[in-house]
Formats: sequence, structure tokens, C-alpha cells
Amino acid sequence: MSRIKSKSHTGVYREKLLDGDVSYYYTYKDSQGKKRWVKVGKKSEGYSERDAVIQRREAVAKTLISNTPVYIQKNRKKSVTVRELAKKYFSEKTEMKNHRDAYLKYYNIIDPEFGQRDIYTVKISEIRNFKENLRLKYRPASVNYYLAQFKAIVNYAIKNEVIFCNNPCASVPLLALNNNRQRVLSEDEIETLLEALRDKPKAYLFVLIAILTGARPQAVINLRKKDIDVNLSSMLLMAMKKRPPYSVGVHTKLKRSLSDWIRVLKPQEYLFYRENPKIDKSVHISYISIKNMVHPVMNKLFNEGLEPNDRINRVTLYTLRHSFGTLLSKNGANAFVIKDLMNHTKIETTDRYIKVNQEVSMQYVNKIMGEV
Repeated sequence: MSRIKSKSHTGVYREKLLDGDVSYYYTYKDSQGKKRWVKVGKKSEGYSERDAVIQRREAVAKTLISNTPVYIQKNRKKSVTVRELAKKYFSEKTEMKNHRDAYLKYYNIIDPEFGQRDIYTVKISEIRNFKENLRLKYRPASVNYYLAQFKAIVNYAIKNEVIFCNNPCASVPLLALNNNRQRVLSEDEIETLLEALRDKPKAYLFVLIAILTGARPQAVINLRKKDIDVNLSSMLLMAMKKRPPYSVGVHTKLKRSLSDWIRVLKPQEYLFYRENPKIDKSVHISYISIKNMVHPVMNKLFNEGLEPNDRINRVTLYTLRHSFGTLLSKNGANAFVIKDLMNHTKIETTDRYIKVNQEVSMQYVNKIMGEV
């Protein structure tokens, strides 16, 4: 029977035999560049796909250090820049969510430091220094994002045999995160923020949608006219981690702004469309673009005197989402309502928003033993 390629591992195959057993194989190119097939063994003999993966890695490694350098010269000694790896990664990963934003983050942060570097010369110590420099400018979650992105680009090149080396990012651990954001906006502060954005219609609408739906920033950016019900009663929002889109109701205050904004749009066009270098309503703006519109106002109103990486106390785009959850709890919503509206996968995530003030809690305490 024909051999079936592994979905998880490059160059590994399995073949189902007539007696129901399974044979495992791997393939690789020898030092002369000739393709070789190697049988690992049968499942009944105790072999698995993992054994094929390990044996293939050993075979490739031996090829790279062999004395016949034709294939090695072509693959190992040829300089390959990080920029070339990133270009391949992003050109072949077009299906990823927020593809353009991911590319811009690479281009703005990683490329200036490592873009022109030969990946074979990048040292672990340089990745560590890069991490420390990022910590001085960005919050821990952002630092981890850039490190993980760099690691993913290199891993993709290794998996697809573009390069043959260890990933220098693999030995640099991510930062521990404290996700207990304390800062949320009061209703008065929200009104102050919206008023300060009156002369920036796109930023104003973004904040209004975010604070009245609790949507993640990228979900707001990804909204198209077709995602909004014709009666403006609900909108469909993008979820995270490959989960299906979810629907939320539209606040009365939001309906008025939405009605005026989408009147001139076609169903497939984005609410937050690109305007630079030219107007293109078929493409949404980047996260960085909306951040650059809103953050300066937030910084002026709420963040003066705070450190740039103060994740706990700074007001950011994500503060709008956290404020939504907190205000729901303040107004009496139970955990399951908040979980549904914020599209949480686990009720434990919702717990951080459940706040019960002392006056309300004492109403229940005083009922014990007949107290009124």
C-alpha cells in the first residue's frame, strides 16, 4: 500500500500493511543530494512515528558532518539572513490570523536588530541581550510575543530544511507574566476619554465599540459591515485561538454612531479601513495604527508618571476590555453572563472580574441567623 506522509513531521511516512500492521519510514538527502528512503520498523515490533523522527534527525546530522561536502556546501555554509527566513515564513503563513500585523511587528522590532544577520552566526547571548533591551521598552507580554515570533520563524526554517542548526531562541525563556491587571476605567473616565477623541472619528468609534462590547482590540479591527446585523441589533466578532466567531448585542449609544459610519460601506468592507498610503476599504488597519491613534490620548489622560512597562497600572487598548468586564460585575451581572459576553473559554478567567462590594455582601451576611 502507498506511504502516507506525517502531518506533524517533515520526511516521515507510515504504510499500513495488509495484515493491519504499520511500517514507519523516513526520507532524507545524503551528502550528494540524493534522496534516500529508510525503513525504521513495524508498529508490532514496538516502533512508532517518534522513532522515525529521531532516526531521521540523526541521519541528517551525520550528513552535515560527513567528509563529502557537496550537499553541505550548498546548505550549511551558504549565508542565510534572518530577513530571508522571515520572508519565507510570512509568504507561506498567509492563513494566520492578523498576518499583516504580525509582519509589521517583525519588521519594526526584530528586523532592525537581526534582519541582515546570518542566522548561523546569531548567538544565544545576543537573543538574551535583545530580550533585556525589550524589557526596558515594552510590557512583558509584548516581550514574549517578539521572542516567540522570532523562535517561530527560525523553527519554521529548520522544519522545512531551509537551515540546519539549533534555534538560538530556544534557550532563552519567556518572561513570567502577571496577568492580574488592576487598572480599569470608571464610567466617568470612559466619558472623558471619548470626549477627548471627538475630533478623531475612527479612534472614537474604536473605543466606543471596545468599551460597549468588551471585544478584544483585534476583533474590533477585523469588523466588516457584513458582521453587523441590518437592524443594528447585534454584531459578529472574531474569537481567538481558532474558536468560532461569537455574537454580541449592540448598545443603544453605539447604534447611532454605527449607523452613520457604515452607511457608505459595502458589505465586505472594513469599518476600520486603511487610509495610508491610499484609502483601501478592503483592508483593515493594523493594530499598531489604531494604537498610535488612541494611546497618545490615553497616556495624556491616565498614564503620566507611569513606567512604560507598568502592565498593572497603565491604561492601554486592553484596558477597555477589562473595564467592560468589571463594569458588568459592578452592575450585577453574574459570572456566567460575563463569561458569555467576553467569550472566555474558562470560568476561571472570568473570576478576575467578579467584584462584590461590602454593602452588597453584607445584605447576604445579615440574613444569616434571621438578621434583617
